[in-house]
Amino acid sequence: MAAFLIVGVWIGGNYSVQQNRDRSKLGQFFQYLEREYVDTLDIEDLTEQAIDGILSSLDPHSAYISLERSEEMEERMNGGFTGIGVEFTIHNDTLVFVHVMENGPAASYGIQNGDRILTIDGDSVIGPGLTNSEVTKRIKGPRKSYVDLGIERDGLNIAASVQRDLIPIESVFYLPVSQGIGYVKVDRFAETTHDEFVAALNALDEQGMRSLIIDLRENPGGFLHEAVAMADEFLADDKNIVSTRYRDGRESVSKAQTGEDFESLPVHILINESSASASEVFTGALQDHDRATVYGATSFGKGLVQEDKVLNDGSKVRLTVAYYFTPSGRSIQKPYKEDGVANVGVFLSDTGRVLSSNGGIDPDVPLQNDSASYFWTFSFGTIDAFAFTHVDGERATFNDMSFQQFVKDFTIDANLMSEFLAYGGYGIAFEDLSITDKEELALLLKAALAKNYWGFDAYRKVLLKRDTILEEVYAQAQASLE
Repeated sequence: MAAFLIVGVWIGGNYSVQQNRDRSKLGQFFQYLEREYVDTLDIEDLTEQAIDGILSSLDPHSAYISLERSEEMEERMNGGFTGIGVEFTIHNDTLVFVHVMENGPAASYGIQNGDRILTIDGDSVIGPGLTNSEVTKRIKGPRKSYVDLGIERDGLNIAASVQRDLIPIESVFYLPVSQGIGYVKVDRFAETTHDEFVAALNALDEQGMRSLIIDLRENPGGFLHEAVAMADEFLADDKNIVSTRYRDGRESVSKAQTGEDFESLPVHILINESSASASEVFTGALQDHDRATVYGATSFGKGLVQEDKVLNDGSKVRLTVAYYFTPSGRSIQKPYKEDGVANVGVFLSDTGRVLSSNGGIDPDVPLQNDSASYFWTFSFGTIDAFAFTHVDGERATFNDMSFQQFVKDFTIDANLMSEFLAYGGYGIAFEDLSITDKEELALLLKAALAKNYWGFDAYRKVLLKRDTILEEVYAQAQASLE
């Protein structure tokens, strides 16, 4: 028995050594690079490239996330960061606060739209090397700490010391009820999204909402539990929302549990090719249970579940560990391997409608934008720069105007469009533009002017005034109420 025990330990030891040798091949390889390669190498950078290369060969969504990027993503998903509440741009090598957020620390101190920032904490921030990321790093900091700003305003130099505080990053945006129809735009599924969403629904309900449009276009996903909680608002108790299936055969099923206020509210969901992951979970659940009409274009098709595995330096490996399935059993994931098939069989909604099963969520009512003109496709940077210059030169006029007045009364006339065409060096006269291009250019210029004084939400509100796809959804939602 002793002899057999010794032999067993020897065999096991050799097997373990062989495994360790195999696993250390990559480590040995990097040791050779670091010690003997003819040129000096950034081993840390090469290691990150190697990890990312391995993960990208597995599936489209496993990825390496650096420490810096991980912190940025956590801020967006946790619903806020510590700062002073400003939107800024870098214009002619100078930092300018374009929009000071209402009720934020900067606004409370008296910082104004259009202020030029010459120094941050005593260091000059004027020059060609200034970047958005550098400005963001300098302005952010621990909550209740101070940032010292050297400001130039109307030829005067002003010193300001602003205390940082929590700045919420909202993920839900909504418009007032129009003819009984509410509109909610969900940008991503962050930690606060469900709470924001319910607050929006309650506000719209008080305004007499009888039908709801949920806009998930460009929504890349986020936290699954937030999408599940949102779907729960519209589904009866015990209805399946999503199933998660793992390699070892385990399956986790999320079901509706609470909430009755909106279970009978007519729902219209708008998606496009960039609606992904949690957006597709939410949409698929309501479509499978016949609780919503889905409009737009087929969604992205991301039905793989990732978990973050933290590495020693705080960076992360985002590793695919499972698949998402809608209540009818459809896999959301589009095939990413050659000859791959998303689903096999026929899938039915609660009322017996046949559901598409090619990966992603197909709309019930396909809607596509007409091809965008030159100005929409290529010229945002030029339009934005022109809008800043115009607002900056007419700041007194904008100071005396509310956003509501701007939307109602401000007209983008031929003179302003001609100025833009000359500014951009397009070599085309206003008279030579088609009617469609004139209308689109006027819309984009008005939205950019709004952005450069009232901020990004104002930009979106102006664009939504002429969103042809949204107009069609409103029309169909209105018809269903009659």
